[in-house]
Amino acid sequence: MPTLSAFIVEDNPTILSNLVATLEELTSVRIVGSAPSEEAAVRGLHEHATDLDLVIVDIFLAAGSGLGVLEAAQGMQMRAQRVVLSNFATPEVRRRCLALGAAEVFDKSRDLDALIDYCDKLAEA
Repeated sequence: MPTLSAFIVEDNPTILSNLVATLEELTSVRIVGSAPSEEAAVRGLHEHATDLDLVIVDIFLAAGSGLGVLEAAQGMQMRAQRVVLSNFATPEVRRRCLALGAAEVFDKSRDLDALIDYCDKLAEA
């Protein structure tokens, strides 16, 4: 199975560390970068735009918003699938994320298996 290059936008160091370990251990995802804020994420996405297959974005960040990251990503020339992984995956948040180009929205507390399955299917495609 091919390896997917991914970038993660997450401001909680513990969640970031656990997510990186889980994805790299259980899927064919390789994390090539991460950012804790909207500004750093937009810079990182510009830097890696042509290299990425997957961008995983948390909505609520200590500085800025994942919605701002999704909006900025819409204007970039990137093939990467953008997905949202958030504790606040309400129907309204889902609608806003999908409108801003997210392919999927997952809830951190209950959809981690679905994210893993999504990564596997993306790698197979």
